Amino acid sequence: MGIEVSVTYRDEVALEPVIELAREVEAALTTWEGDSPLNRLNKFGYLENPSKHLLQCFEKSRELFQASEGLFDPTIRAYLEGLKSWIKEGQSFTEQEADELRKLVNFERVDFSKKRVSLPKGMALDFNALAQGYLTDLIAEVLEPHNALVNFGEFRVSGNQSWPVEVGGKTVHLSDALAVSSGGGHRLSATSGVNHLIDPFSGKSPEAHKVFAIEADEAWLADGLATLTALGGGIPKVYQQRARRVL
Repeated sequence: MGIEVSVTYRDEVALEPVIELAREVEAALTTWEGDSPLNRLNKFGYLENPSKHLLQCFEKSRELFQASEGLFDPTIRAYLEGLKSWIKEGQSFTEQEADELRKLVNFERVDFSKKRVSLPKGMALDFNALAQGYLTDLIAEVLEPHNALVNFGEFRVSGNQSWPVEVGGKTVHLSDALAVSSGGGHRLSATSGVNHLIDPFSGKSPEAHKVFAIEADEAWLADGLATLTALGGGIPKVYQQRARRVL
């Protein structure tokens, strides 16, 4: 996933299962490797016998998609990659052309089951908005009941002790999970107002470098809600007993 990771612990733990699990999940969810399951799905439009990790991410994404009324949408990848391609090739594009490309974005049209995943022609997706949180949760579960702070892109505590985490100049004493979003980061080009974080309804990106931090009972949820908050959606009512914004 191209990130620095760490496990900080207060008693002795075995790290071999952590490394093995991280490699397994990385292989299932990456889009960096050319022949990965997600890349094959995006290229051919279908995938037979998806892994348990892919299915879990599909399920969690559907939950967030429905709770946010479509603001959380992993199929935004089709739109983002289309814009990147135009910019890389030096092509100009109109707002109407961008709107037409954005018609590919709709997670509701994804068909998935234990046997097969199917996408409409031209659609693509990734789980970048929750994959790190999902992996962080799995690592923390492997480490239970040891007291440890897991950082695999997002934070999650295992054991029964809290840990101090610095975020945006503020110390959070964490006992569950925490995810941070810094807006959209770098723009796709010097003249583009779009970055990797995109509102699927408007095609626009939020203000870059504004930091949001969400604490929740699970890291995948904190991860997804941090994305929603950065997009201006806030925490859906269904999650307000499980999560809160801390920054």
